[in-house]
Amino acid sequence: YYKNYHRAAKDVAQLIDQSGVEPILHDDITTHLCASVGGCVSGIIILFTGYVLMEDRQGSSKYKTEISDLEMVQDMILAFILCYTLIFTVMEPLRASIKAVYVSFAQHPQSLSQAYPLIYQRLRRLSESNLS
Repeated sequence: YYKNYHRAAKDVAQLIDQSGVEPILHDDITTHLCASVGGCVSGIIILFTGYVLMEDRQGSSKYKTEISDLEMVQDMILAFILCYTLIFTVMEPLRASIKAVYVSFAQHPQSLSQAYPLIYQRLRRLSESNLS
């Protein structure tokens, strides 16, 4: 609170080291899950984009445009990059909120136990098993 980023990050790192939450953070799969979902959804969109471009290329469309191989590949790569970036950006608040729960567990475990007892019990059990 009212600290610069460097100082706040250092305080949070010390808090996590002292509370035993660090192994839980290392075992967290939300970042990998977000990347996998982004890749899968982007891949599906790329398949659809490729199909639409291929149909347009074969002349079944009412618009008669010539699409070269290079343009088709560039369009598909651009669509993948845009889709992946958009999906990962949309999922970032979810990932950040999960990390915030871990910091809340490290900083104020009693308030987390009152607000979300099930999450608190699971995090406490994981942190105790990692400390022993």
